[in-house]
Amino acid sequence: MSLRTDVSGELADLLRPAWADVDLDALEANHLSLTRTMGNAALVAVVKADAYGHGATRVARKLEELGVAWMAVALLEEGAELRRSGVLSPILALGPAAPVQMPLYRRYDITPTVSGLDQLAHWGTWAEGLSGNERQRFHLKVDTGMSRLGLSVEEVPRALETIRAEPRLELTGLLSHFAEAEDLETSRNREQEERFTAVRALLTEAERRRVPIHLANSAAALHRPASRFHLVRLGLALYGLDPAGVGRGEGTSGGLPGDLTPVMSVRARIVSLREVPAGTRVSYGGRWRAPRPSRVAVVPLGYADGYPWRLTAGSEALVAGRRVPVAGAVTMDMTMLDVTDIEDAEAGDEVVLLGRQGEAEIGARELAERAGTIPYEVLCRLGQRLPRRYFERGRLGGVASALVREGGVP
Repeated sequence: MSLRTDVSGELADLLRPAWADVDLDALEANHLSLTRTMGNAALVAVVKADAYGHGATRVARKLEELGVAWMAVALLEEGAELRRSGVLSPILALGPAAPVQMPLYRRYDITPTVSGLDQLAHWGTWAEGLSGNERQRFHLKVDTGMSRLGLSVEEVPRALETIRAEPRLELTGLLSHFAEAEDLETSRNREQEERFTAVRALLTEAERRRVPIHLANSAAALHRPASRFHLVRLGLALYGLDPAGVGRGEGTSGGLPGDLTPVMSVRARIVSLREVPAGTRVSYGGRWRAPRPSRVAVVPLGYADGYPWRLTAGSEALVAGRRVPVAGAVTMDMTMLDVTDIEDAEAGDEVVLLGRQGEAEIGARELAERAGTIPYEVLCRLGQRLPRRYFERGRLGGVASALVREGGVP
């Protein structure tokens, strides 16, 4: 269960001056734009990994209000957290279930994904203990080229025979997953679609009418319309980025009626300023040397909060709407900036490490490229001790922080 609890007012003032803003209005706009683009396909909102760092319970409640068809998580415990927070929408757990967890799937009304014949056998054995007309519903995953989870194409006929022979098992979804959907030029996407078409052909006519089919993730849903079946699984796109990096700006995706808008930004305030002579080495290892008499600002946020250490070299932040360089190694709890060119910079000024300030913007893709990783990791690693401020209808609607737990301030 997440340590975050919504707080506001005076308690919010106790938090250190470093936080992430989550714009629920942007989430709503992305949802509307994507819904219009997906046609008849219903949306599965992927809220695993704490909704990619945005805060799963708050994001899921907003998406439920907007009417998404399903929520998707990776783990049983992620689904259980959503249920405990009051989410009522159907929840699909994409990861495999251990036999010991099976009763909890029923307790929390979470639909499992079965991705192996051995798992299917375990669910069949467990379902024998159900009473009355109860049936165990599940989605069946097929490996069409990811080589991670899923039955092989050759195993599907045997799996379908088992399901049809077991009255306690009910197939309520068939899915697969692209391995390279972000690569718009590769032929492997077409190969996976062809394998999935062959698998769908194994369903009876009645099964094809009642069993939802889903293949598309965000990149495929945006750029491969033929992969949009009954459901589309949308993660990064809902949070405002096109995984394929297509479009004019950070969040823009070609083919959408409007731009995708990044939902989260990361901000901090300058807590210390110092003048240093030319040649002064700054931070661990002396990796940065002041090229001139310089002003160095300190912000209370570091790699323990998910701001990557690899941003030590060449990364920038925004101060007064202008880009300034990171000065020296990013440390566990602090990051230093060279604000020499911001003449009126002072303690208390807001710094944007991810997001927009004035006309300038630093996006997750830019940070990912500088850190040698992917936007998914940048967002997901933003840590739980970094407070989230939630905005809705342009107004602050609460702060989520690890500082306040069930009984109040420790």
